[in-house]
Amino acid sequence: MTMSLSSRMLAVAAIVTIIVVTPMPAYAHGVQGRADTPIPIEAFFWVAAIVLVVSFIGLGFGWTRPQLATHGWRRAPRQLESMVLAPVTVWTLRLVVLALFIIVFAAAASGSTLLGNNISPLVVFVVWWIGLVPLSAAFGNVWREINPAATIAHLVRIPTSRPDRPIPARCGVWPAAFVILAFAWFELVYPAPAEPRLIAVLIAVYTIATLAAMWRWGIDAWLETGEAFSVYTGLLALLSPVEVRGKGKYRQLGFRPPFTAATRMSNAPGVVALIAVLIATVTYDGLSTSPFWKRRDVAASERLIDIGLDDFQAGVLIGTFGLLASLVAFAIAYELFSTLSGRFADWRHTSLGRTARAFAHSLIPIAFAYFVAHYFTLFVFQSQDLVRLASDPFGQGWDLFGTANNRINFQLVSAETIWAVQVAAIVIGHVVALALAHDRALELGRTHREALKSQGPMLVLMVLLTVAGLWSLSVGMGA
Repeated sequence: MTMSLSSRMLAVAAIVTIIVVTPMPAYAHGVQGRADTPIPIEAFFWVAAIVLVVSFIGLGFGWTRPQLATHGWRRAPRQLESMVLAPVTVWTLRLVVLALFIIVFAAAASGSTLLGNNISPLVVFVVWWIGLVPLSAAFGNVWREINPAATIAHLVRIPTSRPDRPIPARCGVWPAAFVILAFAWFELVYPAPAEPRLIAVLIAVYTIATLAAMWRWGIDAWLETGEAFSVYTGLLALLSPVEVRGKGKYRQLGFRPPFTAATRMSNAPGVVALIAVLIATVTYDGLSTSPFWKRRDVAASERLIDIGLDDFQAGVLIGTFGLLASLVAFAIAYELFSTLSGRFADWRHTSLGRTARAFAHSLIPIAFAYFVAHYFTLFVFQSQDLVRLASDPFGQGWDLFGTANNRINFQLVSAETIWAVQVAAIVIGHVVALALAHDRALELGRTHREALKSQGPMLVLMVLLTVAGLWSLSVGMGA
């Protein structure tokens, strides 16, 4: 009996999970979203590398024809489709999210400025920024449907499309890549990102700019290529088993095997840079909290202060350098190994253009895996504080729902579960990436042997990224 594609991928994921998380126990405790885990790091590196090599061999022998580009899509039952896509359902969700958006903005603009007393930083940096990732990977690009800026644009009757005003093709998704990088810089480098008044200003500026762009080019066009967070969640939604096809009243809800839609990722200019930003910024986040980085940070700060900079300027300069260096290092590594991949198989003139762009879709599960591994603990623990702040979102001493005294339960998730999720996410993400790259190589290769030759450099890259991801996690856990 032949296994279906989805069954095969689920079986591989289950086997990899068992192999990765069972070799040895780990012990940790969560503090501000981080865990302190004394583990034999080298052993995990070796296990992860072996899993990838075994997966590579299995793909080479058992996957001889491209399959993912022709994956199936099945329409959902009509009753479910009608309920989910009904205008009343969609607009109810849009208006609820818009109301919450207004509350968060109002809290940022006029609520308490004391750390931990205002709901806006928690919603922006934990509930929204982190929560969008599993939401998109599970249910598709929900954010595009409920985006409050788009809701406002619909309410003020901004045109859905502007055929007479197309966005220049050369722009691609570059605007989204730069905005995501700027957001990451604000979150990870700027010394006071949780300052409510600053958050309010940035929300207002970004919303106004988004509405102006939607008025200029149309709502759908800007959501597709320019609105950073819709473009970002759209990439992650390619991993989802849920897909809505069609437009307007002709939309249809359906299901597909998970991960497979990544093969249909747009090759728009800037898409490789956007994925690189997603991976590199999370990597830098883990690195920046480590003793390895902090020792160098202190030494560099002292040198900069000696030449006349103050503490604030030195910190921003060093953090900016670290963030950009992480991005450049990842971009160079990916370009190098993808170029080697094409050279090994003599694909210098492939119809898909640069080899780096041809395999870029395989980086999406890695971006997702890094995000889950680095922010799982933070989300599980810190999102609990939403219960307390919901009763007093402005920090005025209210107790609207009787939950103002709620406290975070740091024992909610065990240490073993935390480490298992982190390691499994990293390794499974890279195994799925290998499968996506292997399938694309079979599309490009004239023979099975040629496709396999191309994947040697990609295997090396995946092993290096896996080890780097695990190392980044391990050095950040003691912070």
